[in-house]
Amino acid sequence: MWVFDIGQGDAIFIQTKEGQQILIDGGRDQKILQKLSSVMWPWDRTIDAIVATHPDADHITGLISVLDRYQVNTIYETGVRGETPMIDALVEAIGREEAAHTILRAGDRFDFGDVQFMIEWPTQEAVNSAKDRNNTSIVLKLIYGSHSILLTGDAEKEVEAEIAKKIGDVDVLKVGHHGSVSSSTLTFLEQIKPEYALIPVGEKNSYGHPHPVVLSRLMQVAAQIFRTDLDGDILVTTDGTHLQVGPKSLPF
Repeated sequence: MWVFDIGQGDAIFIQTKEGQQILIDGGRDQKILQKLSSVMWPWDRTIDAIVATHPDADHITGLISVLDRYQVNTIYETGVRGETPMIDALVEAIGREEAAHTILRAGDRFDFGDVQFMIEWPTQEAVNSAKDRNNTSIVLKLIYGSHSILLTGDAEKEVEAEIAKKIGDVDVLKVGHHGSVSSSTLTFLEQIKPEYALIPVGEKNSYGHPHPVVLSRLMQVAAQIFRTDLDGDILVTTDGTHLQVGPKSLPF
């Protein structure tokens, strides 16, 4: 699993041992195309699945270019919309793609090989009542062998409070909302006990991410922290038994 250094945004690429490829979010611009060209063979123009966690520009803009460049077999999303040019462009790109299109809700699951993708959020009620798109983010728990990874999109503390007890311990946490203080409460972190915390965040971003309070909380639970603004691209590898996490710079 790659957490790409694409600036202030999320873009996560997963490849299974069978070679299946899943892209979760695509960042705020076309940098994602350079990153994909670094980890995929030049002649490979197919991606098994794309997951759009929620329709904020720093998560979906790059997906529009990916859908234009690659043949995508399945598109997963929440169906949440909003009145922005990027959302309109993504909807048009999805419409052009000859792909299966699935709306995800808590309790759903899909598998690629032995990798399980468990959907922990959002519920239908959350989608119906949410005032903030962040709290409709798809929260994915990946399970492979004895290891688990939690990907939280931009979900904030209200969502964390809803899902923490059923998540259980995880090995790797993709920190919510780029390390914003609105996410990653100490209570949540103490309940899921991540060994590694990965923060996709832009260098010298105007939001002050990651917030010093969040970094302090992560240190309190003894999570080893990696940040794309300081460490560049981050690679997680596992055979289901052994786990390695650390920076690994890509050429582009």
